[in-house]
Amino acid sequence: MTPKQPNILLIMADQMTPFMLDACGGIGAKTENMTKLAARSANFTNTYTPSPICVPARSCFMTGLYTSTTGCYDNGDPYHSFIPTFAHYLTNAGYETVLSGKMHFIGADQLHGFQRRLNTDVYPSGFIWSYPMPPENDPSFKAFDFTPQYLAENIGPGWSKELQYDEETHFKAMEYLRNTPDKPWMLTVSFTNPHPPYKVPKKYWEMYKDAHIPLPEYPDDMDETYSDYDHAIRRWHGLHLRGDEIRDPKNLIAMRRGFAALAHYVDDKIGDLLEVLEDNGLREDTIVIVTSDHGEMLGEKGMIQKRSLYEWSTRIPLFVDIPDVAPLQIDTPVSLLDVPVTLIDIAGQKPVQSLEGRSLLPAIHGAALEAIPVISEYHGEGIMRPSFMVRLGDWKYHYCHGSDPQLFNLSDDPNEWNNRVGDADCHEIEVTLNKVITGGYFDLEKIENEVWERLPLKQVVNDAMKANETAWDYAIDQNAVAQYVRT
Repeated sequence: MTPKQPNILLIMADQMTPFMLDACGGIGAKTENMTKLAARSANFTNTYTPSPICVPARSCFMTGLYTSTTGCYDNGDPYHSFIPTFAHYLTNAGYETVLSGKMHFIGADQLHGFQRRLNTDVYPSGFIWSYPMPPENDPSFKAFDFTPQYLAENIGPGWSKELQYDEETHFKAMEYLRNTPDKPWMLTVSFTNPHPPYKVPKKYWEMYKDAHIPLPEYPDDMDETYSDYDHAIRRWHGLHLRGDEIRDPKNLIAMRRGFAALAHYVDDKIGDLLEVLEDNGLREDTIVIVTSDHGEMLGEKGMIQKRSLYEWSTRIPLFVDIPDVAPLQIDTPVSLLDVPVTLIDIAGQKPVQSLEGRSLLPAIHGAALEAIPVISEYHGEGIMRPSFMVRLGDWKYHYCHGSDPQLFNLSDDPNEWNNRVGDADCHEIEVTLNKVITGGYFDLEKIENEVWERLPLKQVVNDAMKANETAWDYAIDQNAVAQYVRT
């Protein structure tokens, strides 16, 4: 039987859209280990990121709060150290809480409740990834030209800092699982792949270099379907200048093969972690959770990266395997926000504040899961104003402050081409979903002001830290005297 305080292994991949994973019914990446895990898990088939970008999504994942509640709006934003995370609650419940890999904490607090980290982070901890809106009078502006990462000429066998990082993350996690403590433990293992660049170990590239993977289909009027939000994000990614290259079939198939190969690479890492649990007699005492922080467009709608409110950017996988609990598939939409609340529930702790996620534990044990609005939000770089997505049942609503909204019925229109805003038949659901955003729960004026007001403040700090040659990047306390054979 599962002990009162089971061990917990939480595995996160970065930018892993479920639409490319065999384990999620997608086509592209062969994911034998995730497929087996899904078959024995509570498989949440409609899980959404609370924010389609790394740092804000992970702030929600840690706290169970919306990014607009934590105030973490972009990849250069911290959140307060006094906000309890699931790691704090599990620590207080008697767990050893350990992190191996990426969590992209910004600021001086590089633990946020974890007792220790096994390695440093892959990306910088400072405020340097906060940016203003592109100037409207400069049509050539692009903050980042992400396009080269998605061109066939730059995709294929090779090596990257991201792969090196994941190798270290995996080694440290495997080492930990072979030497777990006598007390309950919670290990978070967070890989940076299949996030680009799509440099792939040769073994995996050989598996996928000729793979047949479906490509997106584009209607003739696709450019006319873009919202103001879409245009802003495309401009941020440089697609207003190089969009035709992204739509080129040779680049589309290359980026999807690269993604699939790296997703397979991560799946093999997951298999290794599960195998060491088995080998060490831990499998039946350990809850295993696999998820991602957000998705990846991979050329859908002629777009790349994340930051978008569309399905390929906002949907993520979520498998929760609790030993001795019967597997089931749950199609009711849920959020990554629900994972930390579920962890706190598993640990038997009571949050000291109202959390904005909900525990999925009753549903995992077979209780009906109420359909409630599931929200994703993004207000940062490239858009710099309040923007939200709401999913309720088959309906999905996109709201961008000061722009025309979008409304899609995913049952009839899974690729989100037919905007139903203004349709008489949809008036009631349109009003309902609009009120979720504009009805007073979210302070839209505050969000809009804060995303701009912070930029000059953070720039002062950035300049001073550069002059002082200081940084918050996590340094590992590795005591060589206590390693290996010393007596």
